[in-house]
Amino acid sequence: MQTRNDFKHLLSPFTMGKVTFKNRFVFLPHHTGYAIDEGYLENGLFSDRNVRHYVERAKGGAAAVTVSQNVDPNSQMSFKYVLGFEPRNKDNFKRLADEVHEYGCKAITQLNQGGHTTLLNPPQLLVAPTQMNEPYCHFNTKELEKEDMELIKEYYINSAAWQKELGWDAVELKIAHDGLLRTFVSPFFNRREDEYGGSFENRMRYPLEVIAGIREAVGPDYPIGIRLCVDEFTWYGYSLEYGMKIAKALEEGGVDYLSTDAGTFSSWYMQIPPSPLPLGWAVYESAELKKNVDIPITAFGRINDPVQAETILAEGNADLIGMCRQLLCDPETPNKTMEDRLDDIRHCIGCNEGCVGVDGIYVECIQNPAVSREKHFGIDTLDTAEVKKKIMVVGAGVAGLKVAEIAAKRGHNVQVYEKDGVAGGQVRLAEKLPYRNELEEVYRYLRIQLQELGVAVHYDTEVDEALVEQLSPEVLVVATGSTPLMPEFEGLETAKMAVMDVHEALRNVEKIGNNVLVYDDIGFWQGGGVADYCQALGAQVTVVTPSASVGVDIESGQLYLLNKRLYENGADIIANHAILRFEGADVVLENVYNHEEMRLAGMDTVLIAGQSRSENALYKAFKGKRPEVYSAGDCVAPRAIEQAILEAEVLARRI
Repeated sequence: MQTRNDFKHLLSPFTMGKVTFKNRFVFLPHHTGYAIDEGYLENGLFSDRNVRHYVERAKGGAAAVTVSQNVDPNSQMSFKYVLGFEPRNKDNFKRLADEVHEYGCKAITQLNQGGHTTLLNPPQLLVAPTQMNEPYCHFNTKELEKEDMELIKEYYINSAAWQKELGWDAVELKIAHDGLLRTFVSPFFNRREDEYGGSFENRMRYPLEVIAGIREAVGPDYPIGIRLCVDEFTWYGYSLEYGMKIAKALEEGGVDYLSTDAGTFSSWYMQIPPSPLPLGWAVYESAELKKNVDIPITAFGRINDPVQAETILAEGNADLIGMCRQLLCDPETPNKTMEDRLDDIRHCIGCNEGCVGVDGIYVECIQNPAVSREKHFGIDTLDTAEVKKKIMVVGAGVAGLKVAEIAAKRGHNVQVYEKDGVAGGQVRLAEKLPYRNELEEVYRYLRIQLQELGVAVHYDTEVDEALVEQLSPEVLVVATGSTPLMPEFEGLETAKMAVMDVHEALRNVEKIGNNVLVYDDIGFWQGGGVADYCQALGAQVTVVTPSASVGVDIESGQLYLLNKRLYENGADIIANHAILRFEGADVVLENVYNHEEMRLAGMDTVLIAGQSRSENALYKAFKGKRPEVYSAGDCVAPRAIEQAILEAEVLARRI
């Protein structure tokens, strides 16, 4: 078993100039979406929610928190992106610095100018060294004039100097996956013909002028860092060798550290790497930086475990460990490492479903309901129940396990009953899909918590009304999940192929044939993920969906990589079509717009990914007949992990 003594690098202090970090955990910058938008020129306000978000990571033991901000009020990627030089942010900026300092944590401001990247549609005025859009979007830019560049430079300088006065400990500039400064160093985007373009030295001129201006304003001992995109991972962009050249120029320009980054808005799946990218995938970048420069390097790229982090440091591949999603998922990762509580760490699984999501409104986490709700669910907010009750939880899926965990931590006497021989519910099917195996962590963590709390889980126990009456709990929580619905297709009974829902297919892989049609009528992993699974088995796959594309509700980075695998492995994808009927050995489709029919022949297996129905008979049997009867998870309504865990936490806190 790992002990605190095994983390002599990770838990040791690190000094940069006159700033000493108490350990090597750094909370990386990210757009939270928590800023307040009060309308034109009154947006980007640093909210109480923002403050609590970062203080939570300081409470959890991080050595530093990095707060991403936009310096230019005319170039925000989102109106909920914090403005770095907004007078109304003064009190909360100072409050953040003061409160994280109470926990021995440092506050780093990361400054950015939106440049040609945006989260808005239509966007703010986009600007770049040269008038051209980034390939990921169709919005064009203004070519910056020199007076524009001077104004933006002043925004950078004023923001850095002001926040130093407010008690922040370091400043970091973004030459990373988005923002203006990266476009200046880019041979693709910077095609200027004046002194700011045309050669490497000219392309570096403007970022180095910004750095020099900040240095003059903050003094020689105040750390200035760069979040550096080392490799853009695009067909047109620069790669590792050029990234090293930039790093050397920045070191010569007087920066104090480099924080590793990769990808762009056109290679979204690399900048916030999802589960198909392996844990620690970008360590080679920080290792290469260590070979080329002599200033401190922060590693990033799916680092979610202290043992992994210690190895990176021990092997000399970085000086500091950057974590964003891991410290979202479990802000107490540093404290738990220090306290030898490694099994209690809740690991980020790289799903990107809460922190990035489809709508991108604000940052959440599917495993940790406290993310964005720190005021209500954060560290030290869980109270002890005034009246300790005997609670019976039926179902050991994630909703049932979460109710049991929180209720037991509040002092209730909890027992869980599960009809199968193992915990996990439908997550145990979802984790079978390619690159989704880390979903096991969701119920591993909860199962470990119940073991430590002494909560008994009774497996292979089918709960009926008689058993409930016999055990007579004071509180009954029914978390019995849901079952897939099979649509009433015409001709289904006489179809000459195997037709089943995706749950049955994942439980009985031998039923999947060689020519498979997957019907994605739900837009999430049940369709596209099962198609991916069937291809991994060697089947020829056709995916049909009434939507415009497969998996419309999957996060964009995951969706890009999923579609890439499907197409590269030979899938036929038929969008905007629904299954109309079965005719013997044929499947007849209908275009959802013009209602023209299409006939598919030769399928030996049809897998239906559609809606489910709550299994709530036990809940209905006792609702109104016993004092406290609740339902949780899919038993309420079939949805995703995030909703199940959030609502389970809410329920368990009010019992």
